[in-house]
Amino acid sequence: MKKGRSTEMSREISAPVEAVWKALTQPEELQRWFPLEAVVSPEEVKLTWGGGIDWNMEIEEQKENEYLRWGYDKEHHHLVGQQERRLAVEFFLEAKKGNTLLRIVHSGFGEEKSWDDLYDGVRRGWQTESLSLKHYLENHAGKNRVVALAEITSKKTEQALWDILMAGGLAVKDDHYTYNTPLGDTYHGRLLYDNPPQDLCGTLQHLNNAMLRISIERFYPGADNTIWVWIGAYGVPEKEIKEVQQQWQEKLHQLIR
Repeated sequence: MKKGRSTEMSREISAPVEAVWKALTQPEELQRWFPLEAVVSPEEVKLTWGGGIDWNMEIEEQKENEYLRWGYDKEHHHLVGQQERRLAVEFFLEAKKGNTLLRIVHSGFGEEKSWDDLYDGVRRGWQTESLSLKHYLENHAGKNRVVALAEITSKKTEQALWDILMAGGLAVKDDHYTYNTPLGDTYHGRLLYDNPPQDLCGTLQHLNNAMLRISIERFYPGADNTIWVWIGAYGVPEKEIKEVQQQWQEKLHQLIR
């Protein structure tokens, strides 16, 4: 079997390796930056984002505070190819004067065109998920997260959907952004990742330094595009965040037909 494609990225986090290790291996910590729900046993990790999006992976190898490897097979990618493939996510941790250099390698993707959407989504996903981890540990360590998640699928192109979402205007100056949302609100904060017409990621000052992520992606050939609007907040009443979720969900249904 061919080795396949891989994606790799690094992120320096202002937190000790022990804190980063816990965030990667303890279920309550994983839920504070990554999935909505996490279950971890000595042999496996199960991550859930809702809507049928689940990762069930075996813990293939780990060395405390240094290295972690998750492995999984066709249950996650049967729609993009019939060939048996074993994929893996590896986390490498290196202490750097009280900080941690985290390197993530996700490998085993097929070379065929049918894999392109999944590969691109995972590649971009680790950009924002690693930022979520960094944001959590550097700003809200030890605090539970409340999430507003609105989503909708559409046959429109990425660019068409992006234009709808950004119709009110998105202004970027240095490392800050101002976004006039379809809700009629203005979001502003520090810009973390700007990748039009697919991704916008930044902090939200008005929600106690929460994290906003907007993404558009397609999971397999011929599938509709999915819009995700995700806000992860800390120290904000759950009722307030769920009201924001409902507002976004209703607005997406009005705008995306």
